[in-house]
Amino acid sequence: MLKYLLPALFWALIILFLSAHPQIGISKPSWLLQPDKFAHAGAYALLSFLLQYGFKQAYVPVILGTVYGITIEFLQQAFFYGRQLDVFDMMANLIGCLIGGCIFPWFSQLFPFIRK
Repeated sequence: MLKYLLPALFWALIILFLSAHPQIGISKPSWLLQPDKFAHAGAYALLSFLLQYGFKQAYVPVILGTVYGITIEFLQQAFFYGRQLDVFDMMANLIGCLIGGCIFPWFSQLFPFIRK
């Protein structure tokens, strides 16, 4: 099972690395649909998709990805200079995890070679 989770673990480390660095020169508009929310949703959709490859239950990757995203947000607030907790980032992470969880079954039927 671990070999099926290695891509997801690698992607989770990339997310952690990117989340630990302060945003430089990126101005945030005041409206809710900020460009970084789409980046969050995309990153966590991929994480959920990759986790889905390692687990048989569809809900486990969504839960793990969402908990990971929430944890990262709290770590940003507590330990990472220039970063702060953002509830809307958490929501974007959840939406991304749901999208990734929904896409994997469809994708695995389209490309049967990715099924275990």
